[in-house]
Amino acid sequence: MIRKQVQFLNVGKLRDLVGQLNAPLGIPDVTEDDILHLDIPLYPSDRAHCIDVLQALISRTLGPDNSTEEFDMIKELMAESFRSAFPTLAVEVIETTTKQRLREIRAAIVLQKALRRFKKL
Repeated sequence: MIRKQVQFLNVGKLRDLVGQLNAPLGIPDVTEDDILHLDIPLYPSDRAHCIDVLQALISRTLGPDNSTEEFDMIKELMAESFRSAFPTLAVEVIETTTKQRLREIRAAIVLQKALRRFKKL
């Protein structure tokens, strides 16, 4: 059985992991924005589950038009298999996603710029 600690990866280490993977799943010269665009679910303490990372990388590899019935069926079969292999995943609560985090960062930047302009007036 896989220990719970090994199933989750701190979001800060995702860049290193994805950068070390070979094609087609790896992203050469990966940036923080690349990671944020993957739309990986994040759990408490900024952790990502290995299965969610794998699914995000597969979706990225297949491209934007990967919502076919075939792919959805494969994802569901994978999810069923993973639920039995990773029972702790079922009790974890998703707090946000990397894509949502990207939106929050960009919104914070816009607000900070607006506040700086307002203070100059």
